[in-house]
Amino acid sequence: MDPITASGVFSIGKELINKATSTLSSSSGVSPSQFSGQLDGSNEASVITSDPQLRIQKLEEILKSDLLDDPKTANFFQQNQSNQIYLEKRADGSVQFISSNGQDLILEADSPHCSKANELLNLCFENKLNLTSFRPNAVTFNS
Repeated sequence: MDPITASGVFSIGKELINKATSTLSSSSGVSPSQFSGQLDGSNEASVITSDPQLRIQKLEEILKSDLLDDPKTANFFQQNQSNQIYLEKRADGSVQFISSNGQDLILEADSPHCSKANELLNLCFENKLNLTSFRPNAVTFNS
């Protein structure tokens, strides 16, 4: 190998090592008490969210609250307070709330609430919770 190429390879290697060691030394400023606090917090969160039933209830509460805050969807839930409501996926990626009196509310796939509704549906189907024999591809939405 000629001396010019060798010195270029050596310089590149030296730069890589310097960058790696400077990044490692700058990120080591975390105190042990901060780490311990974050570790405890992560353990508590995983215990709470590990129970599928609790996760489903929390998702339902959040989704229901969001839908009631939106004037476009709040009317449907106010009119169907005493009815059973089902939630189901549609072929185009949207979701549909169906009331036991026949009324429905469609959340388009690009709706801000659709992703939460799909997450709720997937969680219910995965854990076989809130399923109904009346509508095989739907779950009950406890409003």
